[in-house]
Amino acid sequence: MTAHAKDRAATEARILDAARTVFALRGYDAAGLREIAEVAQANLSLISRYFGGKEGLLTALTDQFVASRREGGLGYPPQDTLPDEIYHYLHAKLRDDLKEEEIIRLIISRSAIDAEFRKKGAENLDGKADANFRERVARLQDRGAVPPDMDIDLLFAAVMHVSFSVNFFGAMIGDRPKAEIDALFKGFATALAKGLPSADSGMR
Repeated sequence: MTAHAKDRAATEARILDAARTVFALRGYDAAGLREIAEVAQANLSLISRYFGGKEGLLTALTDQFVASRREGGLGYPPQDTLPDEIYHYLHAKLRDDLKEEEIIRLIISRSAIDAEFRKKGAENLDGKADANFRERVARLQDRGAVPPDMDIDLLFAAVMHVSFSVNFFGAMIGDRPKAEIDALFKGFATALAKGLPSADSGMR
């Protein structure tokens, strides 16, 4: 990477960090590009040049958030059963989401009222499992602990629906007790581990 490319990457990172801070403080609509530039200690014109404006900043933050969920390892050891793996994965995602609560609230609130932003966000939902989750389930399949024909992508989609519902509506919005959330994770993990009909099996 050239020195110019490194400088640009560093500036983009500062701008995104500043945008996250100002969005969290002011909300998306009230956030101003001038304030973001001041917090980032960057030229105002660079925001338009690099991101195309405020909407581009939020899109970049969303892409960054999604990428962070698909990279890196998991902070717990591989489990011996699928219910335990799903249960621990759900808790890991809850810990991750609580650390990123401000950006999650921002993404969800903007998606609810901005159809174009919602459409762009949907492009990140490719229906493929997190590589970390896929590796764990494949390991269990190799050991015979998971049926060889289990649709991992479909299972992951169900796990993510549970994760979003419990994390956002239960933990962030509802402030439900930890014991209640833990019980939900245990129940869903047990149910989902029993398997789902494949997408092409049809309704019977």
